Amino acid sequence: MQIIDWMQSIRYEVNGYIWVHDTSHHLIAHPFRSISIGKDDTNNTDATGTKIFQQFINIAKENEKGGFIEYYWAKPEFGAPRKKIGFLALDKEWGWVIGTGLYADDIEASLFKKKLALEKKIDKYVQIILLTALSLMIVIGIVSLLISKNIVRVFTSYREKVSKKEQTLKEFNKMLTTKVKEALNEAKKKDKALLQQSRLAQMGEMISMIAHQWRQPLCEISGIFMEMETAAKFDKADKKFILAESKDGTRLISYMSKTIDDFRDFFKPAKVKELFSLTRACEEAITLSSASLKNRDIHLDLHVKKDLHVSGYACEFAQVILNLILNAKDALIERDIQNPRIVIIIENVNNNSFVKVSDNGGGIGKDILDRVFEPYFSTKKTTGTGLGLYMSKMIIEENMGGKITVENTDEGARFCIEI
Repeated sequence: MQIIDWMQSIRYEVNGYIWVHDTSHHLIAHPFRSISIGKDDTNNTDATGTKIFQQFINIAKENEKGGFIEYYWAKPEFGAPRKKIGFLALDKEWGWVIGTGLYADDIEASLFKKKLALEKKIDKYVQIILLTALSLMIVIGIVSLLISKNIVRVFTSYREKVSKKEQTLKEFNKMLTTKVKEALNEAKKKDKALLQQSRLAQMGEMISMIAHQWRQPLCEISGIFMEMETAAKFDKADKKFILAESKDGTRLISYMSKTIDDFRDFFKPAKVKELFSLTRACEEAITLSSASLKNRDIHLDLHVKKDLHVSGYACEFAQVILNLILNAKDALIERDIQNPRIVIIIENVNNNSFVKVSDNGGGIGKDILDRVFEPYFSTKKTTGTGLGLYMSKMIIEENMGGKITVENTDEGARFCIEI
């Protein structure tokens, strides 16, 4: 076949050639073993006694892109076996194992020649570089001398100008320092005013919630006075009756006093971080808002998937939850939602604590969703100050190192606090 003849004629380097076996170890082509063409090389060995042709076939089959092998084979001009590095690859279409190889000493000799040639080139390049560098140094030295004289002259003039500008800059810095101090003082005043407005808004909410908490006890105390007045008119106000009524009145007054204490402690600012229960903080906020929610027939559910403890300011966190509850309440009332409800979920996801407050109030408009945490931005036309959510964000993200976000669900808005 022409292909076999062509492959047997290929030569490269000094002793490079190609041979071919089939997968049954039969020799198909070899330029130096023409008398062995068609013979089975299964049991043939190299100079070390290794059945090398079996390894040739196995390497070609096991490696899709071919593989290398070391063996010992007689070198044509020496006769004696020499170390050889072969490469075998399988042609699946023809079922041929095509091999070639180079003697290790030929490779070393070739590398040595190339090394010598490369060293000669490097020596030549080094000489050229040294001569070029020397010439450049002479030219650069002359140019540098000329330039340096001009630079000295320019620098002297420049130094005089810089001295004048430096004096001007010092005066400007003094003025700028004064303006910065004034601006900082002004910013502190604004922050204080902002905080004061927030506190006033909280006081208004607090008074409103206290009113809801007190409404029922006041009605009961009024009823006690009416009973005592009626008993007095009909001469039924004996000692036992008065003591019983007095006991009921004392109980109600004690409850009202405790309500004031609860609100006072709730809004008292914390100074030191502590480990607190998220469930307990949410329950405190729910307790304070329960009367106003009940008055509007708003149902609130608390789902605690896991009671979590975090480090921070318990009262401030509870104030944030209370603010989210009251905001949800206002939205439900304003939109006159049927079967209004608020849901609070406490859970742990990937070792992070989450508190989610959602409602069925229809959500927040997409055009203002990104602005709800801005100071002085409010959707409440008459009663809103625009500070509640802003202060909530400051408490969660700056004071406690957490994150607060808002999104719309199918039913309404959902605020998510991550700590």
